[in-house]
Amino acid sequence: MSSAPRSPHIAVIVTTLGRPQLLDRLLLSLTGQTLPPAQVLVMDGGGDGRTRAVVERHAVRLPVRRTAAPHGTSAARNAGLVRLGVLDAAAVARPDPLGTLDAMLAGVPAVPPQPRRPLYEDVPLPVMVGAGGQAPEPESEPHPIDIVVFADENTWYPPDAFEAGVRVLAPPVDVLSGRMLDAEGDDARPGAGADGPGPLDARTVWTRAAIGACLFRTGFLRAVGGFDEGLGAGCDTPWQSGAETDLLLRGLRAGKTIVFDPEVGAFGHDPDAPGPAHHARARHDARGTGRVYRRYYDGYGCARVLVRPLGGAAKAAARGRWAESAWYLHKAIGRLEGMTGMLLPAPPQDAPRR
Repeated sequence: MSSAPRSPHIAVIVTTLGRPQLLDRLLLSLTGQTLPPAQVLVMDGGGDGRTRAVVERHAVRLPVRRTAAPHGTSAARNAGLVRLGVLDAAAVARPDPLGTLDAMLAGVPAVPPQPRRPLYEDVPLPVMVGAGGQAPEPESEPHPIDIVVFADENTWYPPDAFEAGVRVLAPPVDVLSGRMLDAEGDDARPGAGADGPGPLDARTVWTRAAIGACLFRTGFLRAVGGFDEGLGAGCDTPWQSGAETDLLLRGLRAGKTIVFDPEVGAFGHDPDAPGPAHHARARHDARGTGRVYRRYYDGYGCARVLVRPLGGAAKAAARGRWAESAWYLHKAIGRLEGMTGMLLPAPPQDAPRR
């Protein structure tokens, strides 16, 4: 008699800056999953003992471990993938900066992503810590990981999130994105689920895919080589966003299937996030967006994402909303900076982002 097929093993990689209340809420939601994760890896960028205390408290009921994270969200996530055995450190991709727009201007084919030496490879990672502050004994037969979820500390999940996601994540689907909800349960991205479930493409991936609500098959992550460590919050370049969309776009280029299903959801709310009028955040995030557009889109696509915020700035100015108009202008300028690689003076961010 053949044995029943096992449930897929899910690993959750959590990036945290050491905000214990938010991390506690996330880990509590993982403990309550109807399909619990096989491993939870907390990449700790906080640098103090608060994260350790939260992890130790939850380790009694949850297979959670922590390790110090290298600088930058993308590098931390890649380090987590290496720790889990999903990626080999030498295979982490650093896509070539020559993209679609560059290729058009130069008259040469765009260069596909190439594996490069990862930035974090020389950073020693401390031993992971389990309950009681002691290093856990190595598992004799560690669970092979089938699915990976990337959660920030300001994310949490309804009890059936993983079970519902696994039902949708059947071949040939490589990545599932659900809806990202705010603390009240409303769409964090209004209109994202208006068209119902379906496959995503290079246009819809920007508006309908949210990293915290995504489930990734490990084969997808191996095929694309993980996150580009030159993009994303806290990286060592000016391109402080776009790493998640870049990952998905590389997958689409490689022929992978990404779908959206509004019946699968995750919650996300950051009480410390700046408001929509925060010009510095708009500017720095827009630089990463511009960089990704330069890599994957033609001149028409790049022009469209410049014209849109310029139109918003003109419309806001006509109504006397000067702060809103300035926000749109910073967004347009930041995108242009990312596309050209030429940086202009910008307002500083309040605090370094990881």
